[in-house]
Amino acid sequence: MLLTGACAQPQKTGSTETNTNNTVISSTPPFQTTEPERYRATRTTTIVTAAGQTIVTRNSIVRDGERRRDETETAGHHVVYLTLPEGRFVLLPDDKSFATVTNEDLNTAEQDSETSPDRLLHTETITTGYEKLGAETVNGRNLQKFRIVVNNSAGQNVSVGETFLWFDEALHIPVKTESKSPDGARTTTELSDVVLKVEKGLFEIPKDYQKIDFSKLRERLSHSQP
Repeated sequence: MLLTGACAQPQKTGSTETNTNNTVISSTPPFQTTEPERYRATRTTTIVTAAGQTIVTRNSIVRDGERRRDETETAGHHVVYLTLPEGRFVLLPDDKSFATVTNEDLNTAEQDSETSPDRLLHTETITTGYEKLGAETVNGRNLQKFRIVVNNSAGQNVSVGETFLWFDEALHIPVKTESKSPDGARTTTELSDVVLKVEKGLFEIPKDYQKIDFSKLRERLSHSQP
């Protein structure tokens, strides 16, 4: 599931409490997420910092079984991340170049895990309260809206993060979240243009692309920063 800014130690599973307001206290959400085997979507993330700065990023996400494509703009570069049965690759379409991501490179590559498609589906929480608010229509789709409160306590200090989540029961995934952190920062993440058909060519490396070392590709990205 997607819960921006809510990650911590796992709790024991199986403990659930309910009341007349449909609030559920549990380490697991009251809905089942199953990522579509084959789909394409655009993810837009809008962050408003505590200081009032607004940052908007957009990613194109494509999945076809074991194959994934995540396309974004990074440091002024158009970047494509491919996960294929034969390995992981990073493509720079502007330069017509690509690099293989080896196991030694994974620690660096995984620093971008905040933009991974898996973050839409899997986040561990501490003590979480779920309240089902009812049905809403967003972008023409019928969704179920939930209010999610994450309590993170350490000694006498308690911080509370609140998230509103819109769950698509037809797709079995959350398609929108709005989160507010204790410091006042707000994050909205939304999936749009969701289709269940993908083109096979999206997972192919063009034949006219030049293969370069991952370190060289990373250097090109860093040099393009303003």
